Amino acid sequence: MVLNKQARVLGTAVGPGATEDSGRSTGLAGVREGARQKRRRKLSAYLYVLPALVLVVGMFWYSAVVTVQLSFTNSSGLGPQSYVGFSNYRAMLSDSQLSTNVYNTLIWAVAMVVLPVSIGLGAAILVRSRRGGALFQTVFYLPYAIGFVTTGVIWSFLFSTNGFSTLFAALGLHSLASVQWLNDVPLNTYSMITASTWQTMGVDMLLFLVGLDTIDRSVVEAARIDGAAGWQMFKKMTFPLLTPMTRVIIAISIVNALQAFNLIWVMTEGGPYGSSSTFAVWMYTESFELFKMGYGAAIAAILTIFVFAVSIGYLRRSLREVTA
Repeated sequence: MVLNKQARVLGTAVGPGATEDSGRSTGLAGVREGARQKRRRKLSAYLYVLPALVLVVGMFWYSAVVTVQLSFTNSSGLGPQSYVGFSNYRAMLSDSQLSTNVYNTLIWAVAMVVLPVSIGLGAAILVRSRRGGALFQTVFYLPYAIGFVTTGVIWSFLFSTNGFSTLFAALGLHSLASVQWLNDVPLNTYSMITASTWQTMGVDMLLFLVGLDTIDRSVVEAARIDGAAGWQMFKKMTFPLLTPMTRVIIAISIVNALQAFNLIWVMTEGGPYGSSSTFAVWMYTESFELFKMGYGAAIAAILTIFVFAVSIGYLRRSLREVTA
């Protein structure tokens, strides 16, 4: 009886303080556990990104550093090499092929922005919300799905004497039948740009369709109620609202055009006599055909710097226009 009274007295005396301390301890433990869970989530997110990070660092940055180092040597890729400083860069600036490669690369960049982008935009507007549009989209996209090498083989045949020349001869157009599409300069470059346009305009169309789907329909309906239609609707409403997607498509087109290689190599290998070569083809030829790895690395370094400069300049200008 006495013990029970003592226990009740002690419980009354220390109970509230003990309860408060216990609550504080529980709260601190909960905070610590929440912090641990937050750290685990962050760590798991980094673990998901880690494989891609390793690939980017390993396959791009490491190879970029090695390429720059190689550009300061006279490496042939087969034997010993020695440091030659900026000799490869000086030789490139005085190379007679430089002007041709710069000109062709710029022609590719301009053409691949103007032609596939404009055709893709027109096709997206024409096929959207029309009967049979889905089928037309599939047919339009198929060339991109077959790949650059296959496209090069197909168009090499079409531009050969058994392709368009035979067709034009049968139609009595003998002046066109005698044209050497892949041998005459600069017609060979324009012919390959035609083939590349045929392949890439489909993916540009799909990207523009995605952009059209993001346009607020209420804005379009309000403009239509106000009397906008046809060209005025496109000029004043549709195209301005497509500006973000247009910027993305143009940026992708510029980067891809500056690195044009596969289609050119399959169709002409940069010939005849380097007349249709671009920077990427020139780099490959010097490195793996002539085994001048140091010289090819110097060309690759300049091409990389040029692509980065153009891309960053374009993106900065685009962001400045957005925030203005």
